[in-house]
Amino acid sequence: MRLKRLLLGLLVTVCLLLMLVASLLFTHTGNQWLWGMAKKQLAGLEGTMVSGQLLSGWTFSELAYEQDSLAFRASQVTLDWQLGKMVDGRFWLRRLDAADIEVEVRDVAESDPAADSEPLTSLSPPFTIDLDEINADRVNIVLPGQRIGWQSLKVAAHWNDDGMVITGPQMSGLRIEMTPVTGADDTPPAPAAEKQAIVLPEIVLPFPVKIEQLALTDSTLVQSGQTQDIHRLAVELEGEGSVVRIAQLELAHPFADASLSAEVTLNGDYPLAATLNATLHEPLLDGQLNGQQVVLSLRDSLARLAAELTLSGPVTAEATVQAEPLKPELPLSVNLSWKQLGWPLTVPEWKLTEGNLALTGALEDYRMTFSSTASGPGVLPLGLDLNVSGNLEQARIEPLTVTLPQGETRLTGEIGWSNGVRWQGELALNELDPSAFAEGFEGRLNGAIASRFELSGEQWQLTATPDITGVLRNHPLSLTGALNLNQDLEGDINNLVLANGDNRLTANGRIDQNWALDGSLTAPKLAVYAPGLFGDLKGNFKVSGARTAPQVQASFNSELAGFNETKASRLALKANMVLGEAPAGDLSLTVNKLNAGTMQLSDMALNAGGNQQSHRLTLTADGEPLALELALAGGLNDSGWRGQLQQAELNTPLDSWAASGPVALAWRQAEGQFSAAAHCWRSLDASVCINEVLAGSKGGQAGLSIQDFDLARLEPFFPDDFAWEAMLEGRVNASWKTGEAPRVNADIGTTAGTFVSGDTRLGYERLQLQSEVVNNRLISEIDFDSEPLGRLRLDARVSALDGARNLEGNLRISELQLNWLVPLLPEVARLEGALAGDVRLAGTLDQPLMYGDIALTGGEVDTYADMVKVRDLTTRLSVQGSRAALDGSLLVGKGPLNIGGELDWSAMPVSGEIRLKGDGLEAGYPGMGRVRVSPDLQITLGEQAKVRGDIFIPWARIKVKELPASAVSKSSDVVIVQPSGTIPETGPSLPLDIRLRVRLGDNVRLQAFGLNTLLAGQLRVVQPPGRIMRANGEIRLEEGKFQSYGQSLLIRDGSILFSGPLDQPNLRVEAIRNPSSMSDSSVVVGVRVTGNASQPELEVFSEPGMPQAEQLSWLLRGRGLEGGDGSDGNALVQSMLLGAGVGQVGGLVSGVGEALGLQDVALDTSGSGESTAVNISAYVLPGLQIGYGVGVFSSIGELRLRYELLPRLYLQATSGLSQAIDLFYKFEF
Repeated sequence: MRLKRLLLGLLVTVCLLLMLVASLLFTHTGNQWLWGMAKKQLAGLEGTMVSGQLLSGWTFSELAYEQDSLAFRASQVTLDWQLGKMVDGRFWLRRLDAADIEVEVRDVAESDPAADSEPLTSLSPPFTIDLDEINADRVNIVLPGQRIGWQSLKVAAHWNDDGMVITGPQMSGLRIEMTPVTGADDTPPAPAAEKQAIVLPEIVLPFPVKIEQLALTDSTLVQSGQTQDIHRLAVELEGEGSVVRIAQLELAHPFADASLSAEVTLNGDYPLAATLNATLHEPLLDGQLNGQQVVLSLRDSLARLAAELTLSGPVTAEATVQAEPLKPELPLSVNLSWKQLGWPLTVPEWKLTEGNLALTGALEDYRMTFSSTASGPGVLPLGLDLNVSGNLEQARIEPLTVTLPQGETRLTGEIGWSNGVRWQGELALNELDPSAFAEGFEGRLNGAIASRFELSGEQWQLTATPDITGVLRNHPLSLTGALNLNQDLEGDINNLVLANGDNRLTANGRIDQNWALDGSLTAPKLAVYAPGLFGDLKGNFKVSGARTAPQVQASFNSELAGFNETKASRLALKANMVLGEAPAGDLSLTVNKLNAGTMQLSDMALNAGGNQQSHRLTLTADGEPLALELALAGGLNDSGWRGQLQQAELNTPLDSWAASGPVALAWRQAEGQFSAAAHCWRSLDASVCINEVLAGSKGGQAGLSIQDFDLARLEPFFPDDFAWEAMLEGRVNASWKTGEAPRVNADIGTTAGTFVSGDTRLGYERLQLQSEVVNNRLISEIDFDSEPLGRLRLDARVSALDGARNLEGNLRISELQLNWLVPLLPEVARLEGALAGDVRLAGTLDQPLMYGDIALTGGEVDTYADMVKVRDLTTRLSVQGSRAALDGSLLVGKGPLNIGGELDWSAMPVSGEIRLKGDGLEAGYPGMGRVRVSPDLQITLGEQAKVRGDIFIPWARIKVKELPASAVSKSSDVVIVQPSGTIPETGPSLPLDIRLRVRLGDNVRLQAFGLNTLLAGQLRVVQPPGRIMRANGEIRLEEGKFQSYGQSLLIRDGSILFSGPLDQPNLRVEAIRNPSSMSDSSVVVGVRVTGNASQPELEVFSEPGMPQAEQLSWLLRGRGLEGGDGSDGNALVQSMLLGAGVGQVGGLVSGVGEALGLQDVALDTSGSGESTAVNISAYVLPGLQIGYGVGVFSSIGELRLRYELLPRLYLQATSGLSQAIDLFYKFEF
């Protein structure tokens, strides 16, 4: 019984204990009690258990734990697990959430490596572990030397006997900041010879690991103040044993997008195979590397690494690398090759082509070779070859060779940097042509420059010894001497002599605590030194005194010196100055004459003198179009410069101007501001007053006003017979501040004035310009109002001046007369017409738009030479945005001409088409005749202007008495020579594409030098852009007569053939004597002209053939030589000589007669044989002609007086052997 009670009590006790344990472990209250006990027993543990129990998990708030080396805190932690699954051999964590986590890991003493346990090579879990979801948000971890934080992390994992799989690690907002570590080891690295080879540890993963879908977004790395943003990083990898495979690694960075695949075995020499592909982005090198492709392949192992690099895009190159990085001496072999490298990368100016760089050896003993061809702006292609050997402390150049198209340079020497920097070497020149570096300096240089340089801290020493000879610009050249300098610019200049032809520069002396340097220049031929430079210069200089305050004395003179179009004669420069902290001295420059373009100055004198506290400058000169006299004085101190423009007088084409008084000037150093006091410039009654000027880094202001400026002063700039009577007045003010748009206000106009054009006076009442720039906006108005001339008003507004520059406004033209423009158009004698229109402005200043119409009505044009008369000119330009339509008509003479077309200026150049169609347009040329033209042309504008169409000439009367001087071309062997050199003749060409057909009608007549004929035919005229005009076709001579050898010849066959340049046609003309004047009408005799028009061939021919003397007899007399007596022979000779002589002197007689006031003076012959007579005639009054003829073989003369009653109807009185009065009508057929 007692045993039964004992067992019962024991059972109850066990049950109670089990219930107690269960209540502690599996109830929230029990877990809270256990949590409280844990916090009491474990120092540094804090937090509140909000809910939960052992079977399903807990929720904590403000959870924290801290000890010496670690501190942890989280605002909330939630664990959701199913502990009951442990019965099935599975640990199942359904969810772990943590937020606002702060972790700090403090410095921990390093463990003794000897105490480290053997590496764990195999591990398997006692049961399956499933972590369905782990979330860690807003985490900050502080480690020695770095800070790590992120916004959110989400990950899941599974671990069993087959290994661990980590799925979907997704992290955003990762930030890694590297911070300085105190107590870092600053011990310099040991030399490579003392280093030990790197031994790679064997790494074995204790279980297979696979990471799937790892993604980092919006990550940041901060190191040494530099921030690197990583937009995205995605990784998938797996590892088993010692093998790690990266199936995918993708990186998105502002600098580049990259992808990596690799496999590495973490034992032995670490065998590996990896491929990296990258595309660079715009931030690198200001976008020059945007789109650059990089492919890097690694293979073999870390002990013997092989790499291949391929670059394509802006930089294209290939490289191979063999290296043993585990060895301390780092043996390696690098080979880099390229077709072309350039800078800038996008549009290269400097280029390296066909290049190769090879590096072999190790850090302590390497050899590098480099070869390429370099070129750049103004530099001819250079061949570069470099051989270098060295180690980590020094290098030997053996050598660097630069090969030019003519000559080469070789640099050899040694440079070291282990203890400061030291250099010793030589630059050798071999037949070097300096024009490769300086255009125009052709020559050949030989010799060497030996140099030595040492730098230790801030102390340096340079020694250079040049010994160069050669030829420069066709003159012998030599440079010898020695130079020694240190960091304080102390040293020697020993017999430094530069000689080039007759020019010689010498310098010799020493610089230490005192200067003792002198030199001289003798240069009788300055043209040696630069193209365009000419003249002479000679003088000497001397530098003495303390090194900190050297005194410079110099004197140079020149009889003539200049550059291109600028020339100075009798130039003298003298200087005596002390330099240093307190500069002072005097300088004078005098020039007897100075010519610069259109400006000519004489007796020019520039003088400057004084010291820093008080100095003065004067400048005087006489000349055209400017003469001046200026005087400036001032002083400089710590606060800035203050002075005065004491005197200022200018003689200009607009009369003499002078400042009304001294003008205060100042520069304030602290504010960085220049100022000029208000002052006025006066000339007679006119004045230009300038307000106070302030200009500095923070802003400024300026302004001027004009009063009583008589525009008659502009007469030298106006055409003849044009004057402008008015007074100009106005003001302009401007102000600006840094960071703000400038403000400008202008109001300029004239009083009521008059335009005087010849005898015509046209007045106007108002001409005003008002403009204002404020708040980054321009507002302008132009107003012109005249009772006789009309009105024009333009108001324009431009907004966003520093941006889009938007345009708006209006242009209004009301009956604006054009007759006042006649003096501005040299060939125009009379101009009438009126412009009217209303146009709205829009768009931007870069691409303006216009909407509206502009019309010209009542247009009339007369020229002085009576070439054309234009009547009834009416045109209209209809504008819509950047397009316009043109429509108009006019009469040229009595012929109508219609104009039409379209224009488009939305893009430059202006494009569009203009059409011209006319009928019988009348034009003339003084002394040459008149013509009627019917054009049908299309002119296309754009990148290439084109002219297409047809020109028909139905009627023309061309009468050429003599060729104008402009029509006589120079011989092909003429060479034009100017002082600057020989100018080759170039043929004229127009930037047009012309294709025209020119047709002649049946009423085109030409009279020129004895030729009187109708012209017929057509031509195809073509001119490719930039080339000479060419023609193809034929012009026929029909019903023509030719006066030659004193006879009137009939043109039997005549044509002008074109097949090439327009001025080089071929001639084919046969002119015969009139058969009716021949004693035998079966004989044909005449003149044949063939060949090129520039060198025609002329011959006398006959049918049938006969001796040349017989041909001339038939040509000049109309009969042969046979059967004549002596008198007939004399008559023959006289007749032949007379006919030839009259033909030669006719032009001379005409010119003499016109000089005496007679018009259309003509000298010719009439009759034949014994009745041959010489006639001279001229017009004494319009329509009244007087003529006189005398027989060659008789002394009987005849006087004729003819008056033109009507066209072709004449009344003629004749007095000779008999007297007569005749009325006759002249007609042609």
